[in-house]
Amino acid sequence: MADSPFFIDTKKITTIKDVLDELEQLDTQLSTLGLSHFKLFNSAYHVVTSFIQQAIDTGDFKNPVFIEQFIVTFANYYFKAVTGTVNKYPNVSLPWAKMNEYARHKSSPEFISLLLGANAHINNDLPQALKTLLENADTEVFFRDIAKIDKLLMKSGKEIIGLFEEPDTLLDFLKRRFQFMYYRPAMYTILYWRVMAWRSYRNFKKDRAYLSRITGRSNNCPCLKMAVRSSQLE
Repeated sequence: MADSPFFIDTKKITTIKDVLDELEQLDTQLSTLGLSHFKLFNSAYHVVTSFIQQAIDTGDFKNPVFIEQFIVTFANYYFKAVTGTVNKYPNVSLPWAKMNEYARHKSSPEFISLLLGANAHINNDLPQALKTLLENADTEVFFRDIAKIDKLLMKSGKEIIGLFEEPDTLLDFLKRRFQFMYYRPAMYTILYWRVMAWRSYRNFKKDRAYLSRITGRSNNCPCLKMAVRSSQLE
């Protein structure tokens, strides 16, 4: 942990540029903060957010103002999770706490940390972010724009896998030479999670008690079991 208190003031993050700037700042801080296991997810988050900013700039969204609000609201869940993890707040959601559990299994494939971050942010945070934004809105008006982000996720996949190397020689060879076999299963898993998150949002909108089921489902992500199994093979 850093010597001085660490805090991300999410009230000051109001634009996508602010989100990108904060992600870049975090990239230089995470190791010092003891959160090296967040770095890959953080870098991937920056890539995807950059793609979304470009899509806004080229007029790909019908409701760009909403998309910017969505990106900011959604990202602030991540920033709060980072602040809480650094300061060991007791209210850090269990799915984000899984990231620290993963860090104990250092022989796990790098992509596991990416999936764990995506699980916590999509399965747990996304339904809550959607409810915050769409409490009294016609969701179908914005659904197509949100769905366009899924295409951007797939488009960003190749750039994301270029961000890191796998410590296992064989797995890294697979990543470099057979990219479609390496990253497509992970990307399609993330897309599936986004579909499920939309359904969770709709249930959560009807019943606030559904939040416990959202957290429970994302807390039982199989990614950590994969990490544990891979470490046991050493």
